[in-house]
Amino acid sequence: MFLDMIVLFSMLVAFLYLYFQIKWKMEPLLQSRLYESIFGGLMGGFISILLNYYAVGTHHEIYFSLSMVALMLVLMFNSSQAYLVSSGVFFGWAALSPWAIATVSPGVLLTVMASVFIAYSILKKLGDYVLGISLVLVVVILYFTTLVMNTGDPAVAMEVAFYYFLLAAISMALSISLIDYMTRSHRLFRQYEEEASIDGLTGLYNRRAFDSKVDALDSGKNVSLMILDIDFFKSFNDRFGHPEGDKILRAVSRKMQSVVGEAGILSRNGGEEFAIILKGKTRDEAFEIAERLRTTIEHSRYIMHNGEFVGITISIGLASYPEQVDRIGKLYKTADEHLYIAKKLGRNQVCCEKQKDLIVADTPHT
Repeated sequence: MFLDMIVLFSMLVAFLYLYFQIKWKMEPLLQSRLYESIFGGLMGGFISILLNYYAVGTHHEIYFSLSMVALMLVLMFNSSQAYLVSSGVFFGWAALSPWAIATVSPGVLLTVMASVFIAYSILKKLGDYVLGISLVLVVVILYFTTLVMNTGDPAVAMEVAFYYFLLAAISMALSISLIDYMTRSHRLFRQYEEEASIDGLTGLYNRRAFDSKVDALDSGKNVSLMILDIDFFKSFNDRFGHPEGDKILRAVSRKMQSVVGEAGILSRNGGEEFAIILKGKTRDEAFEIAERLRTTIEHSRYIMHNGEFVGITISIGLASYPEQVDRIGKLYKTADEHLYIAKKLGRNQVCCEKQKDLIVADTPHT
């Protein structure tokens, strides 16, 4: 029996690990709280069914499993809605399936589920470990009461209930520890991943993240790409110093966010070069946004450390798919060529097409 208890606990741990790995892989599809609750509820119900199927049998021909522990973890770490879904799935299995192991009758199971929900509603402000063990105690008390009524032997009921409490309490405590560890590790991983994709100066995406965003674009939809440079930025740095130059870079990034908003993916690709990905925008629509950004920056003024007010301008190269290129992978090169043309034509302008009378250099002038 003890070996079966260890196997059952190991199964619960393995299922928990798999559940969180699948959940995190599916994060883009589970943005809605409703979808997450449905997913968590269905997974919790499935896990509880498997744990019931491998229930531990005692020498008194009485069975117990960790199904309720799985359901309680759903309630504690997902939502009440998820608990109702998982409980419904498991109750259907317990009441209707010929393969279900009858640890208690369907009526008693329904009472246990309802009692756990009520106890959780009352005790949910407690810490995870205290709450988890408290919920286990609620289940054990009801299980013990049922065994006494069914067997008529309190000693047998006490023995089985003790073993069940031992397994359930240890499983609950270690499961909480595992969930806490995995959640913190995942949060740190996401934090490091995000920090690795963010430009430290401006808060925009960096070149690495920009390349990833381009690779992930849908070739079935319109996409426009802007590349913009701050005009004569090197001269500005030489005159006012790099700290003032950094202030200008941050100011430009804020203007980009203000003008483009949620319509675009913004990045600083290095130095004074920025890029904007506009999903679903045609060339004309993107040109309108680019021109609005250019004029906004042109009409802005910035105060330097010496009290002087200065203005800056930007040059923008724009390319659109599929209007100008046949592959999304060509957008950057084409936009870069258009940026070079905008500079050759005098800067402070948006260029979205080649000029026949200009030779586009392999390496654009900065």
